[in-house]
Amino acid sequence: MCRWWIAVGLAVALGVVVAQQEGGQIRFGKVRITYSTLVGSRQLKTGVHEVQVRGKVNRPVRIASPDQYFEMTCDSLQTTLAPDEQRQLVVRTAQAQGRVNFVYDRPEPYSKLNATANRAVYDGEKNTITLIGDVVMDGEDEFYKIRWRNNEQLTVFLGEQDQRVEAVSKEVNGEPIGTMEIEPRNAQRPTTSQPRR
Repeated sequence: MCRWWIAVGLAVALGVVVAQQEGGQIRFGKVRITYSTLVGSRQLKTGVHEVQVRGKVNRPVRIASPDQYFEMTCDSLQTTLAPDEQRQLVVRTAQAQGRVNFVYDRPEPYSKLNATANRAVYDGEKNTITLIGDVVMDGEDEFYKIRWRNNEQLTVFLGEQDQRVEAVSKEVNGEPIGTMEIEPRNAQRPTTSQPRR
C-alpha cells in the first residue's frame, strides 16, 4: 500500500513539472501571469516574489495587472511583485524581451496607450514604462490622440499628475526620423457630402 502512495505521489509531482513546462498561469492577487515555460519562481523573506517565464511563438507570455491598468505580452519576462499599501501584491518591476506589446487603459483620468517594441522595462515605484527598440505607440487622453513612429526609445511616465513621454528618435545617416503626431481627440473631419436642396 505504501508503494502505491509513493507511485501516486511521484506521478502527481511529475505531472506538475510537465504542466509547468507545457504552460500555465500564476496568480498573485489580481496580477495574472500566463506562460509556456516557468524558468524560476521564488518568494523572499520580505514578501517579494520573483518570477521568470518564457512563451512560445504562438503563445506569448502575458502579464495583466488591472490595479496598475496594464497588460503586456512578450517572448520572455522577468518580474518582481511586492505588497502595496493595502498589502496586495502588485508589479514592482518587469523586464520584457521580444515582440513586446504594452497596453495601458486607465479610466480616470482617462489615458490609453498601445505600444510595440523589442524590449520593455516597467518600474512600478516610478510608475514608468520604457520601451526600447523599434518603438511604435498610439495614445490618447481626454483631449488628444497622439502617435509616435520611428523612435528607438520611449519612456512614458504614467502618473496621474505628470503623465508625459520622453523620446529618443531613430536616425538615418545621422538625421533623426522619429515623429510625434498630435490631433484633438474630438476633431471633426471635413465632410464631403453635398448640401440638401
